[in-house]
Amino acid sequence: MKIKINNTALMLLLSTIFILSLASCGGDEDKTKSMEQIQQEEGVPVKVETIEYKPFEKFRSYFARLAGIKEATKGAPFGGKIEKINCVVGIYVQADSVVVEFPYDAPGSVYDQTKTTYETSKKTYERTKVLLQAGETSQANFDQVEAQYLVNKRNYEIARQLTFIQAPFSGTIVDIKVNVGDNVNKDAPLFTIAQLHKMRARVWITEKEIGEIKKGMSAYMDFGGKTYIGKVVELSLAIDPAKQAFFAEVEFDNSKRELKSGVTVEIKILVYENKKAIIIPRNLLAVDEEGQYVFVEKDGKAEKRYISDGNDSGINFEISKGLEVGDRLITKGSSQLKNGVKVNVIQ
Repeated sequence: MKIKINNTALMLLLSTIFILSLASCGGDEDKTKSMEQIQQEEGVPVKVETIEYKPFEKFRSYFARLAGIKEATKGAPFGGKIEKINCVVGIYVQADSVVVEFPYDAPGSVYDQTKTTYETSKKTYERTKVLLQAGETSQANFDQVEAQYLVNKRNYEIARQLTFIQAPFSGTIVDIKVNVGDNVNKDAPLFTIAQLHKMRARVWITEKEIGEIKKGMSAYMDFGGKTYIGKVVELSLAIDPAKQAFFAEVEFDNSKRELKSGVTVEIKILVYENKKAIIIPRNLLAVDEEGQYVFVEKDGKAEKRYISDGNDSGINFEISKGLEVGDRLITKGSSQLKNGVKVNVIQ
């Protein structure tokens, strides 16, 4: 069944819809005004925090590699084949212990030759010494024999050190870089030894930051779920031309051998500390043409307070002027505020 609508009825229907639409828009406007009136009467809802002294710390952070307080890597004295390795990583060895051996007859070695010469001169020296005591040779002849013996002995010791690679000092073998049978080139790294009771790290500092860092400053490092506290023990006096930066040596106790050589860690140097500071989160700071400001609540109203900041930790500002202990800092709702606006403090 078709319903016929004449022009008069159609106009009446459209007029009704238009009037209802206007009424609806008018209702929203009244509602908005009502919300504004409520805010004016009851105040803009805000949260506040009472200012009190808090500790303030400023750190400079760097990434660096840990190493033993004394550490050295021994290189191959000549190219050749690795004959024997006498240690494993983690073992403690005494100074002059033989760690890596080359063959006696390696092309670059003169061990056999110097050994033979040394042993022959030693026999001659001992025989001449007996003759001197018996009065059967002159002192001059003995002195000449002794001098040659000492030269040959020194040459043999050097050749032995080149063939039998020794630990330069007492410490822990932290890395062995070769295997038995490897053919290595001259100066190729063989092993690394370190003294691990203390650990050091070298951090690189910009020209801008070097004025903040002093010897003796505390340094912090997290490793293995534990925080270690050390200190700055050395500062460079001149900029490194390659890195265009200064270095600082930071030292940590490692008497329990928990820290590992070679790992990269983040080191934070405490460059400034104030145990009784007024601080605010930096996100609360606003700026206009007159400077930096925050809002505080005073007598139920928002008061615009211009402040001077001191140090910046990256998260908080240390306030040097403009706020005092006991001020009620507005921490939530400040974006809706103007100076003198009524506020409603909520929990």
